[in-house]
Amino acid sequence: MTSTQKSFRIAIIVDGEKFACRPVSRPFALEGYPPLEIQLFAQTLAGQEEQPVAALPELKPQEFDLVLDGTAIFPGAENLVAGAPARFLRQLVCRFQELRQKQEINVGILNSATDAIVTINEDHVIVGYNNGAEALFGYSRKEALGQDLKLIIPPPHKEVHREYVRRFVATREARVIGKHVRLTAQRRDGSEFPMSISFSVAEILGNLYFTGIIRDITEYKSMEDRVLQSERLAAVGNTVTHIVHEIKNPLLIIGGFAKQLQHAAELDAKARQKLGIIAEEVGHLETMVAEMRDFVRPPAAKKTPGDVEALLDETLEFFADTFKEHHIGVRRVPPEAPLPAVSFDRQQIRQVLINLFKNALEAMPRGGTITVTTRVQEGNLEIGVTDTGEGMTPEVAGHIFQPYYSTKETGTGLGLAICQFIVKEQHGGCINVESAPGQGSTFTIQLPLEEGVST
Repeated sequence: MTSTQKSFRIAIIVDGEKFACRPVSRPFALEGYPPLEIQLFAQTLAGQEEQPVAALPELKPQEFDLVLDGTAIFPGAENLVAGAPARFLRQLVCRFQELRQKQEINVGILNSATDAIVTINEDHVIVGYNNGAEALFGYSRKEALGQDLKLIIPPPHKEVHREYVRRFVATREARVIGKHVRLTAQRRDGSEFPMSISFSVAEILGNLYFTGIIRDITEYKSMEDRVLQSERLAAVGNTVTHIVHEIKNPLLIIGGFAKQLQHAAELDAKARQKLGIIAEEVGHLETMVAEMRDFVRPPAAKKTPGDVEALLDETLEFFADTFKEHHIGVRRVPPEAPLPAVSFDRQQIRQVLINLFKNALEAMPRGGTITVTTRVQEGNLEIGVTDTGEGMTPEVAGHIFQPYYSTKETGTGLGLAICQFIVKEQHGGCINVESAPGQGSTFTIQLPLEEGVST
């Protein structure tokens, strides 16, 4: 039955008496039941101010399905009831009216809840499904009601959940009833998401009904993961800080002595070569230690308005001889209009550029071209660094900004993580990469022209 069907109309004659049945201001339209209208009529309207009571002459019995206490006034009509049956029906109708009002309130509250509320019966069939469930799972109430709950359960848990319900019906032993648990659900488009769900069970007229109140916790879980990652990094940071402190000076001494011994006259060429290797490896270790220190205890940014073009020229000049030695050409693409000044920490952004140029150099072992572009785009100053190197697979490109991830045998995996921290956390910008195997890579730095924090 739907809300568009004809209402079941009842007229009650309450001449000169107070009456406890308060008709609602609009017809009920609960699913599965015809709307119900009740109208009161009286010859004398005194004392009826609190209720909508019409004058008795206005009553037309043929317009109602039932008229209570109207036999004496309208004799002969088939829809009239009087005497004890009328009094009984009056109480029954008013009680039914009250129950329907309460049911409509409860249904309205459940349907308007932002959390998804889904109820199933003992046969694992969905019998309750609110607006929140429609929004969360993508199925309309019409599509979901009457379907097996496996509609929204991802594999391989579809049959397992049915077994949980069957076992509870058989044993009445609760394992998750009354608790909050985390599970995975499935939307209409097939995508899965983490959810928090609390289970309850109600026994009505000998039948069991299981209700789950469900909330999508994708954002919460992401935040939880970030907090956990921060805690882990903090612990790693304390350890690294201690290690850096303990090995920094010994490395400095080893490297210094190795360089001094290289100049000793009594050493042969082979010994000098070994000392050169020691000094070179110590240099690698010093670089690694410095990167670890900068990652776990980065200095605060000291931003001042500056000229990015000038910094690019300076950094490229620093690499000029190295690029020439490795047969790498540099192509500068000037902006269409002069760039505005942007606030940045010159030393930190220089460190980012050095890292990007080093990566481009290593990506082109047989030579190539580095293209550097600058422009203003959507409120940001953009710096692009493109190489013609080997490129990266999507899997590699998706991990390169993660700490300690490296495809190099001697890499620390911290260089690009530090770059991202400097650009994103210290400057409120972002750094992205586009790459494909055999097609090179493009790193893009975006620095906001106005001070702000990246969201």
